[in-house]
Amino acid sequence: MLRVIVLVVVLTGIARADDVVVTLPKTKATLRIPTSWTRVERTGLVVGFRDPRGVLLAVTRAQVPNPDAWRAKTRDAYLEQIERGVLASIRGAKKLSRSTRTANGVPALELEVRRDDGATIVTRILVFRTYALALAIEVPKRVALDDARAIVKSFEPPRQ
Repeated sequence: MLRVIVLVVVLTGIARADDVVVTLPKTKATLRIPTSWTRVERTGLVVGFRDPRGVLLAVTRAQVPNPDAWRAKTRDAYLEQIERGVLASIRGAKKLSRSTRTANGVPALELEVRRDDGATIVTRILVFRTYALALAIEVPKRVALDDARAIVKSFEPPRQ
């Protein structure tokens, strides 16, 4: 019986013991962050956090209809338009990677961008039908991206 329980725990991908699930207001989306991170309060943020190494995390919300993200014919062009806006908003942006996917049924755009000062911005934008949630994590130069990438992966609505 114990072997079965251990196997189930391993297969379900239980988060690290030092992670906490953050629920976000007015949405079912959540994210997981290490418990060592501290909350940052700023006007305009859904939620913000900072880690001891200077990594900053911000989640913002835009109340905007996104029907083109939900149509197969127009999804790619719509997400490319969002990408152009993100790149234009980051000083000295150099795109490192881009991917699109669905996060439990919700269209999502993921970007990694290097700024001219060497910092990397890791993002995931969830494009719901009537609003969008954007997670951006600023990782200073010489800090590993592993935590930021894990947090981005965890930023999603629950399985339907």
